[in-house]
Amino acid sequence: MLTFYLACVVVGVVFSVASFVLSGGFEAQVDSGADAGADAAHPEGDIGAGEVHFPLFSPVVIASFVSFFGVGGVIGLKVFFLAPVLSVLVALGCGAAIGLLVGWLLMKVYKHLQTNAVARVQNLVGALAEVTEPIAADGVGEIAFDGPAQRINGPARAEDKQDIKRHALVTITRVVGGLYYVRVHADEKLRDVQPTDKRA
Repeated sequence: MLTFYLACVVVGVVFSVASFVLSGGFEAQVDSGADAGADAAHPEGDIGAGEVHFPLFSPVVIASFVSFFGVGGVIGLKVFFLAPVLSVLVALGCGAAIGLLVGWLLMKVYKHLQTNAVARVQNLVGALAEVTEPIAADGVGEIAFDGPAQRINGPARAEDKQDIKRHALVTITRVVGGLYYVRVHADEKLRDVQPTDKRA
């Protein structure tokens, strides 16, 4: 029985470390989820994100349960000198307690990182950008704008479904799953106005 508990500890630790590293860590998971769920449904730029649920069946939570199931079993056998059957109860209690604690901590971290990701998207609403690839009335073009550390390019669609030429100045109105919705900036509209009074 002791060998089984020790095996649980080793398997749980190895699996939790491997799953965390291979998944790219917390921020990679939450940022991608927030970008996909950061849907500004209104032109004013209201942005909402998907609800973060308790990650009960997260690989890290399951691995934590397995690891501390083994730890609890070892404690039951070697510290409290319990019979193998009773040590299982200690193992289950220890594994469940730590698994729920890890799940709660993960949920807190996910919420924090998701809030930051959505806040970054919110800051883009109202920002100025330049059209680098023409935007067709019912199509997708490309815009470029200055990010915190570098110039960022991304796909864009006209909010009012009009053609927007290359190098035009536009305003970002909302961001939906990585697609930027834009309107022609007021300065650009004034630039396109032609004088009507032509005197010889």
